[in-house]
Amino acid sequence: MFCGPVMDYSATWTKNVPGGALGALTATIGLGVALFTVLEGMTELEAAYFTVITGTTIGYGDIGPQTDAGRLVTAFFAILVINVVGALLDPAKDFLSEYCLDESAEDAKNDSHKKDD
Repeated sequence: MFCGPVMDYSATWTKNVPGGALGALTATIGLGVALFTVLEGMTELEAAYFTVITGTTIGYGDIGPQTDAGRLVTAFFAILVINVVGALLDPAKDFLSEYCLDESAEDAKNDSHKKDD
């Protein structure tokens, strides 16, 4: 497996969510906007931006929580949003896993031909 069992586990829960990973992403961004506009006084655009930046683990540092409550909520919210983004990456994981397996099989085949020579 490309990313191992942690990525497999974190990506499987979305199959039980209405709308799948895209539905979970939409709900999570909505939750982030609601949380950060209320707790931090961010605009809706700032809160959506902060949610996406947090979920993708980019973390530019240009915007962030200023209150203790905001910091605490952000810590727990990051766990949720990172898992949602991980679920969106599940198709990429499947592609890369298949690609790596194909490459490994091709390398093994080439190695066996070299030994025969």
